[in-house]
Amino acid sequence: MKSKILLFSTALVLFFGCSSPSKNLKTSYSEINNEGMIVGTICIENKTYSGYTFVYTDDLPAVADYANQSNEITYKNSSGDFRAKGKTYFLFSIVKPEGKYKFAKIKIYDNTRERQSEFVIPLNHKFVVEKGKTTYYGQLTINTKEKKYTVENNLDRDKEWFKKKAPQIQF
Repeated sequence: MKSKILLFSTALVLFFGCSSPSKNLKTSYSEINNEGMIVGTICIENKTYSGYTFVYTDDLPAVADYANQSNEITYKNSSGDFRAKGKTYFLFSIVKPEGKYKFAKIKIYDNTRERQSEFVIPLNHKFVVEKGKTTYYGQLTINTKEKKYTVENNLDRDKEWFKKKAPQIQF
């Protein structure tokens, strides 16, 4: 009996822990709460680490690394929503009250080898959430070898990808 419970528990963890990130997309917002949404893609070049956390915060003055109202998007041991030419792509959506925000840093970690490792890529890329609107952010591309990032517009491609994975999100 214990082995059946253990097997069932392990299956549940694997099923939910390894589910596609797009299933966790926020697909609606509340205009009553002055909310809006931004959507886009995150591209990871040479995905070799086991976890990526994208920290975003409001764009207000803060003390050192203690950002105001910090939130994050985390991808652990995931194959992503799409793969092309050695790159892994994740769809994302952020629902927040209207205002100015920014991606503050990316925490990259690996615990698949003998030792755990972690490093941070600082960011300062701003975005605006507008009440009652879904706004396209773009594609945030991370190069983990060079520890740098770029943002580019792939609107037509991303609209197609969202139609496939989250058709309820219109932008």
